[in-house]
Parts: sequence; C-alpha cells; structure tokens
Amino acid sequence: MKVPKVTSIILVVLLSLTFLNFMLKYYTYFVLMVSSTKKQQELQQGQGQGQSNQESHSQLAQETGEIPHPHELFVPLLTFIPTKSPVLTRPWVLITSSFIEENFFELFISILLIFYLSRYLETIWGSKEFSKFIIVNVIVSNITIYIYYNLKSLVFGELTNDNLPPVILSSMSINMGLIIGIKQRIANHYLIFFKGNLRIKINYLPFLTIIFTWVLSLLSEEFFILYVMSIVGFIVSWTYLRFFKASANERQSYLLPFSISHNNKKKNRFKPVTNVNQATSTNFPIENDSIRGDRSEQFAFYTFFPYPLSIIVKFISNKIFMYMVRHKFLNPHDFLPDEDDVDGEDNDQEQYQDVDTLKNNLFGVSSLKGAGDVSTIPKSIWDWLIPGNKDKNHNSIKTSMDKRRKLALKELE
Repeated sequence: MKVPKVTSIILVVLLSLTFLNFMLKYYTYFVLMVSSTKKQQELQQGQGQGQSNQESHSQLAQETGEIPHPHELFVPLLTFIPTKSPVLTRPWVLITSSFIEENFFELFISILLIFYLSRYLETIWGSKEFSKFIIVNVIVSNITIYIYYNLKSLVFGELTNDNLPPVILSSMSINMGLIIGIKQRIANHYLIFFKGNLRIKINYLPFLTIIFTWVLSLLSEEFFILYVMSIVGFIVSWTYLRFFKASANERQSYLLPFSISHNNKKKNRFKPVTNVNQATSTNFPIENDSIRGDRSEQFAFYTFFPYPLSIIVKFISNKIFMYMVRHKFLNPHDFLPDEDDVDGEDNDQEQYQDVDTLKNNLFGVSSLKGAGDVSTIPKSIWDWLIPGNKDKNHNSIKTSMDKRRKLALKELE
C-alpha cells in the first residue's frame, strides 16, 4: 500500500530533525572537549609562574569543570525549555520540538505508530484534514506545556537548577493524537499479541499509554516529559475531534465504504444536503458544517477509561456538560444518543445497563467484522465460566448489526 503524502512528510521531517539534533549535540560536545583540553593545558603551563597568578589559576580550574554528556545538552534552535528559552523570538521551536526523539527506542516506536496509524487516518480523513489535525495538536500541546510551566514559575517562584523544567522534545503528542483518532474509528477492535494470549482493546489504548508513561516517569526523570505530553496530547486531540474537527457526526461513517468519497466528483449522483436535519454521518459529499466534531456517545470522554474508573469520570464529565449546557456553551441536541437508543429505547434505562456494558466492553466479542471470537479472556475459559454465553453473544452481535444496517438505510434515504 502506498504511503500517503502527509504521512511521508511527517516521517521524513521526524528522521531529519532527529538526526540534525543528534549531530548538533555531539558537535557541541566536541567543541567543549577541545576547549576544556586547551584550558587544562594553560593551567598546567601556568603552575610554575608562582603564587602571583593563583587567582587566575583558580578561575581556570573552575572553567575546566566536568563536561556534560551529549544527552544532557539541548539545541536551542530546535527545542526549548519553558521559562528559559526565548520562544517568542523563536516560535518555530513549538513545531520542531515535536518532531525530535531523544533515543533510538522512542524513534522506532514513533516511526511504527506514524507509519501505520497515520496512513490509515489520512486515507479516511484526507490529507488536508489530517495535516490540520497534526498541526493543531502539535502547536496547542506545546503552547499548553509552555504556559503551564510559566504559570508554575509565577505561582511557586523562580525555578532553580534543581527543579528546572525539562527540555521539550518528543513526538508523544503526535503519537497520542493518532491513538485517539484510531480509537474514534475502530474502538471495538482488539490488538492481538502472542498468538491471541494477550488482547488489548483499542478503546483503552490511550489510557494504557498514559499509565505506561507514568510508570516510566517513576523509573527515570528523563521520561517525565513523555508523561506530561501524553496527558496534554490526549486532552487536546480529544477536544479537537470532539468539538472542532470538520465533517460533522462521523460516528456511522464506517457503516458504508469510505472509498465512495474518493470517487470522481463529476460522477457524483448525490446532491449536497444543506438542511441540518438531513445531515448524515457518512463520507458522502454533504455540505454541513453546522455541527463539528464527533458528538456521539461512543466518543464520550468516559469511554476512554475502564470500569470502575469510567463511572467516576462519567459522573464528573456529566456535571461539567450540564454546566456548559446551562450557560449555553454547548447545545445538547448536537450530541447523539448511544446506538442502543436508536430504536426508541428509553434513555433513563441506560443507568441500569452499566453491568452489561462493562461485560460487553471488557469480555464480549467485538461486534465489528473481522474481530469475531476475540475477547479479553480466552473463549474456552469464558464459555466454561458462563454456559450459554455463546448464544447470548451471538444474539447481541446480531442485534447490533441489525441496528447498524437500519442506520445505514436511514443515511441512504
């Protein structure tokens, strides 16, 4: 499969800036080594000149201190340190710092994620919308981190060398944005490892990424910036896809082949719909920008967290949502109900279905094509624990697919 244009550009920029950062660091290290060697030679030559030059010798001894390791250096033209770097005079560092990796392991992971996830998302969203998503994610994430450390400096006083902010350089915000985008598209799929013995649901992949970076930050302080950028990238990406991304209501766009949207526009037989009530969620060329983002229940904030944490997050997020609605920041009619409410089911019964939802999310088979017989617990053990679970899951999948087909027919009409 051919790599899309924007994905290729991101990979080239990532490799180029990482290599340039590596070369400049070691060039600076080499210059410091040469300078330190010359000063040590001058110090040795001046030892026989008597006590009259003792003060100058002491100054030279201080200047010939321990040379920092190349890993401890940073390139001010490519990266920045909040509260210390002149970001206002070098605004490009807000972009370049997100395309630099510090070590080979992080670079390898970033290349894999960008190569596979970016290629998928760019094919669905298009190059223009995908590039806009990446740029917004990078700039807003770095500006947020910069403002956070500056506010922290104002509140707690001037930061010293002991608690100096870390150097901002990592593509974690991009990687987290791609993971959020994949979660939006195929939340019910699984990542299968070790011949099916380990299964990770994509729905919880962002949460697991944050936990993983948090554990790394406990092991070493140099990974703390990954933890910070993963949280900021998660919030920025979800906010953009939830409220601001063009192409309103993408929840059901996977019901129909997205390749239809790539057909020749001259041969398009579908007339654009300008009425908001007739807006659909497919990738047909429909001109409707009144509602932006994915307002479906499947992309709600609490769906990123496993049970029982999701119940707490849902309670808090609902309070915030009602506050935003009360002050008319949000329109409740812009948000779509869950798929279970499409056929006229009572919304009040949703609170009594948390247990079934939990079991379906964690232990049930995926309802999407190609993920059958996939569960967190191996199927043989699950069938042994609950007899008759196979028929129940089969009926649940059949009911879900019937609802999806009805939705697709409504979109076609």
